[in-house]
Amino acid sequence: MTCRCSCGVGCVVRIFHSALVLGVPISLLFIDSALKEALVEFKDPVYGIGYVLILTLSLVLYYLACFVEPGYVQKQKKSGNNNIAYEDSSSEDEEAQMMNKDKESVYRYCDFCEMEQPMRSKHCEDCKKCVRRYDHHCPWLETCVGERNHKYFWLFLAVTCILILWTFLITWSSFKYQLTWKEWFKSNIVLLIDMFVLVFGGMSVIGLFCFHSYLMIKGMTTWEMVSRERITYLKYFDYDFNPFDEGCIKNIYYFLTSDKVKRWEVTYEKKANIGKRKKNIV
Repeated sequence: MTCRCSCGVGCVVRIFHSALVLGVPISLLFIDSALKEALVEFKDPVYGIGYVLILTLSLVLYYLACFVEPGYVQKQKKSGNNNIAYEDSSSEDEEAQMMNKDKESVYRYCDFCEMEQPMRSKHCEDCKKCVRRYDHHCPWLETCVGERNHKYFWLFLAVTCILILWTFLITWSSFKYQLTWKEWFKSNIVLLIDMFVLVFGGMSVIGLFCFHSYLMIKGMTTWEMVSRERITYLKYFDYDFNPFDEGCIKNIYYFLTSDKVKRWEVTYEKKANIGKRKKNIV
């Protein structure tokens, strides 16, 4: 019953998003605008095709972020084989040695899933599962943002910023001058509604894009940034030290190119001795 309810909410959210993204450009096709001239009157087909491509890419990336599995942690049987593809598979022995040496300080135990979580994982109460490199549960996607779909979420935000700014310029240039405010309001009512959607939607999207760009560069997640003092493997470090930061270029490269999960325990162990500081030490 809960699964059906969740699927229903997800469908409603995604249909609403699609309607919102398509609704504003469609409305611009029925009034005098640069988009109408490009797509309906074929005065500038290159302009129109470029806009349609950006619009399509935004929707494709949105649905990729929705449907690409975010990195749910599967229970591993002791006698079974681990079929998870890791980014650094050659470091398996190194990870095993590290876990045996300092297992309690590294791993968190999930009482809901009844298993030890890989480092940077967190249980999502909405998805009812533990998620690798958990960032947040996004109500606009109706799914978690984790290690496997975070890049699609970021790319969706980046392309949607371009789409919103482009649509804003088209809408702004389409306003008609009238002699009275009443006539102006009547002739521009559709554009005013479009502008309302673009301004408030744009503020949210651009803000999220800037924030997640910062997280990508720093090698952090929203959860780690907000809840650092409550996370067992971070709370004993100085606030400005991030054991998962491998440098700006490497952070961005891994974030945007890797399709495999990473053994963060290995990265943590390599840098832990450098930055670990107790809070009561000045």
